[in-house]
Amino acid sequence: MIKEFFKSNPIHKKIVPSLDVIMIARLSSFFGVWAMVCIGMYIGDLINNTVDINSTTLSIPTSILFLGISFICASIFIANQIHDLEVDKINNKAKIIDNFITIEFSKKILFFLLFIGFLLIIFIDLLVAIPMISLYVICGMLFTNQNFNFKQNMFMNFLFYIFLALFLILSGLIYSRNDMAIITLITLSLKFIFLFLLIYGAIVLAINILDREGDRQRNRITIPQNIGIIFTSIIAFLMCLFSFFIGLYLKEPLSVVCSISSIPFFSYLIFRGKEIDVIRSIRYPILLINFYLFMIYPLLFYPIVITYYISKYYYWHRFSLHYPTLLVDND
Repeated sequence: MIKEFFKSNPIHKKIVPSLDVIMIARLSSFFGVWAMVCIGMYIGDLINNTVDINSTTLSIPTSILFLGISFICASIFIANQIHDLEVDKINNKAKIIDNFITIEFSKKILFFLLFIGFLLIIFIDLLVAIPMISLYVICGMLFTNQNFNFKQNMFMNFLFYIFLALFLILSGLIYSRNDMAIITLITLSLKFIFLFLLIYGAIVLAINILDREGDRQRNRITIPQNIGIIFTSIIAFLMCLFSFFIGLYLKEPLSVVCSISSIPFFSYLIFRGKEIDVIRSIRYPILLINFYLFMIYPLLFYPIVITYYISKYYYWHRFSLHYPTLLVDND
């Protein structure tokens, strides 16, 4: 009865337009954002030997920091949606900007979120603002600048996502530095950051495969278009495999379980290569990374679940889409 009410009652069609201004931030993208920040915090604690497994203590400063980082990332996602309007249309992605919210109003929301985001971060930890400024300059300004056209370049298109993950990890790392010098902390953490960037990079390659048709029609040269889907899938598989073996060598448990759990999905991507395998190699590794992080940061569960169901509610009643979802229909 309750399920039927949330699924079919016409009142929800009247409610969801009020969520447009929130959903242009692409809330489903935050499953990856929060995971990368938590990974950075975990690496910082690992280096300082202060990893606290299953901690349920709510930290107000940490919550404010996450809110600030989320606002800045939301502004980056809005900027990239504006830049990618044509590509998203070709790839049949649910578009809010230019459908329900004008581009001009979206830009106002972007600058508001950016201002509040940096205000919150500076209030909590000024040094965290350094990677976040770098993140916005590179991913929010340079990559959306028509004069540079970075997204037309095969490697720069891939590096957009890598920079996004790197600076988010550095934000969490710097926040959990304790009294360690920043240079020393970053130097010691590079080998661990590399492990997680390998896993994240494999997921990025799968995203490139999924978006290949829109990229092709917009003359964007991505790795799958240049070397083919099979070779791209093999590279993604090897990235996960290397992360697993290097993690074993370094005796770093989180990257080991994340990579070994993701390898089967990339194996299917190589040997079968259907669209459902591409989708699974994106969704399930992200799910598993968050699942393992719940063991270290259980409170991450609540924003993830709330975001999941708000997004699911919105996309169903706004676009008649079951999204986000962990179910992938077979062909």
